[in-house]
Amino acid sequence: MDDTQALTDLNLQFIEAFRQGSWELLAPILSPSFRYLDGATGEVWTHERYVDNLRSNPAPSLAIDQVAVHVDGGTAVVSARTSRRPGSYGRYVDTYERRRDGWLCVHACVWPLPSE
Repeated sequence: MDDTQALTDLNLQFIEAFRQGSWELLAPILSPSFRYLDGATGEVWTHERYVDNLRSNPAPSLAIDQVAVHVDGGTAVVSARTSRRPGSYGRYVDTYERRRDGWLCVHACVWPLPSE
């Protein structure tokens, strides 16, 4: 499997973890040093806070489009547009690092997009 396909698959697993509020689906994807930047507030969250938020806020209606994967050596960026309800969009950028056992997400940022 090439890197772009592997990262596309990981991205889908990441999204499914959010739909279900499942740490079990997300755990194999995140680096232990993972950090999240809340694009709406500028606040950096710890790994623990991110996991707690995931578990307490499942998003079964989460949809994505405009997926882009960019690989440069041992680093990759995956981005997409999100929607939880019609007409309301956000965007995310997830940064991955190639490790011995595959790709791990080391950083994520999500921000709301202006209303259309």
